[in-house]
Amino acid sequence: MLEEVDFYKEAANIEAFRRYLENMGLTREATAPKVYKYCSTQKVLTMQRLYGVPLTDLDSISSLVPNPETSLITALNVWYCSEFPFAINCRFGSLLACESFHADVHAGNLWLLRDGRIGFLDFGIVGRISPKTWAAMEVFLGSIAIDDYDSMASSLIEMGATNKDVDVKAFAGDLEKVFSSIKELDSELVVATASGTNATAVSANIVFDERQMNALFLDVVRVSESYGLKFPREFALLLKQLLYFDRYTRLLAPNLNMLRDQRISIASNRRNRYRDSY
Repeated sequence: MLEEVDFYKEAANIEAFRRYLENMGLTREATAPKVYKYCSTQKVLTMQRLYGVPLTDLDSISSLVPNPETSLITALNVWYCSEFPFAINCRFGSLLACESFHADVHAGNLWLLRDGRIGFLDFGIVGRISPKTWAAMEVFLGSIAIDDYDSMASSLIEMGATNKDVDVKAFAGDLEKVFSSIKELDSELVVATASGTNATAVSANIVFDERQMNALFLDVVRVSESYGLKFPREFALLLKQLLYFDRYTRLLAPNLNMLRDQRISIASNRRNRYRDSY
């Protein structure tokens, strides 16, 4: 909390992200507001004003760009590559590192700007993720995409510290129950969101879906803790951001599978190593 209200630190976080965009050649795709240091202090942060709309404003987004799905994919890839630059299959193909990653990409902090770029705002909450945790997270995400619950269980065991042996098969079975119970409702929500005739109807579905995803996250944590697992803070930060992006996907591209689409960096990682890794 103290770091979040220290505007010297936030200014440094913004500048690090802007350097990342420049180094990666992504300034035409995304931006963050320029900080005016001479007008900023530890308690006052003065920045360039950006003009745009949140990624949940479907009507406004449709008036700015011909294909909202493309903008969503750009936002996800820029965020992903800044968070995990050491993932060799990163869509933009660079090993240059950003010093920290944006860890609060709710709709108020992620905009589509009038010029079509993605605007990242509010770098008060940032984090770093270790290569070890990301390696396990990569397996976890890939296993969700292909319903491989054994790999899912193994990756969570690798990620969460435990002082006792874990029955992988039993853990995998419990995870399968969690995900299976959510899938029926999930498919109904996709159809409802895609067929929504107005922004109010779509927003209602999105709010309900966000609650559903939060419940899924809590169920995964609850089941994992019952096996003695304790996840690092970075795991919660990462999964929270993915839930935000899942929300945007439901609204802007209801037929898009975030974990399987080859245009998205998360999906481009080599799935054939998942089963062999754990």
